[in-house]
Amino acid sequence: MYEVDLRPRPKKHKTKSHFVKQRVEVITNGDLSIINRELAVQLAKLSNVEVSVFLLQCSEEDRNNAASHDVQLVVPEMLPGMNPVDCLMFVPDGHVMDCVVGHGVTLGRQVPVIRKHHQYKWIQVVHTAPEDFGMYKSISQGEQLQKTEVALCEKADQVVAIGPKLADAYKRYLVCSKKDHNVLDLTPGIFSEFLDVEQAIEERRTFSVLIIGSGDSWEDFILKGYDLAARAIAELEDEIYQLKFVGAPRGKRDEIAEILLRRGIHHSQLTVCSFNDRREVLANLFCEVDLAIMPSRTEEFGVNALEALSAGLPVLVSGNSGFGEALKEVPFGSECVIDSEDPKDWARKIKAVRQKKRSN
Repeated sequence: MYEVDLRPRPKKHKTKSHFVKQRVEVITNGDLSIINRELAVQLAKLSNVEVSVFLLQCSEEDRNNAASHDVQLVVPEMLPGMNPVDCLMFVPDGHVMDCVVGHGVTLGRQVPVIRKHHQYKWIQVVHTAPEDFGMYKSISQGEQLQKTEVALCEKADQVVAIGPKLADAYKRYLVCSKKDHNVLDLTPGIFSEFLDVEQAIEERRTFSVLIIGSGDSWEDFILKGYDLAARAIAELEDEIYQLKFVGAPRGKRDEIAEILLRRGIHHSQLTVCSFNDRREVLANLFCEVDLAIMPSRTEEFGVNALEALSAGLPVLVSGNSGFGEALKEVPFGSECVIDSEDPKDWARKIKAVRQKKRSN
């Protein structure tokens, strides 16, 4: 899935890559958890690399699953009174590593502390540009997160940005410190695990449009364009079109449904449910629906949309996203990209997808 340029190493020497990672129990559908998992699995396929993932907790099933991909899971000691995430800075005695991969601020701030006691290379993976969210969230909070993220990148040996949009942003942020040449654009490719998914070739009575999200806050709701999705379906004025919102937090399904219904969509056209990131469950979901959309007003990449595309599902994505920028670079990819926040434009494209003849 990833193409990584690695320098040749002496024979029989295995690089030990170490991931600082937090186990997210409640919301597991973010780009971070997907990228973490896939990057670890793909690196472990290299004959000269050993991969361990440092996380707060895991089950025996998690360990067995990781072991099947030649990945080791490492859990730190939980110290009383300390923020659990900060316990990730305490590497178990005897754990040897040549390289540590940090992710963002939350899962990257531990790396400088670990580095004081261990000699290794530091790769900092960036998934977000908090400054971009300033229009929709707290500007001061976004600026502070941005400063911290950039400061971590300046100290790292290599910066990996997920997708072209983030790569361009961080090259600009790091020009003044002359670290812009350290930024690598890592654009995810097709997920091979979804290639065997078979889409229906017969027309259905209804046309189901999928949107995967969370709706944790009103700001997220607007940022991710969930309101735009509901308004686009309402714009079509035809109950054949159905909207399936997957990712409602526990206890918030009714609240999210009510917000979407206020955007003009009829209750008979709306389904709101929780998210399950198990690969077989996702594969089934991609078979059940007819189209996946990502109408985000801004989005660093958009891995869920890439997963849907990998399963052969038609997708429509925002032009203001890393995935949208990447699609524009491939033949016919621009047909899947919408450079508009007008629900009428999204409605027209949704209708066009439905009218297109299905094929094997």
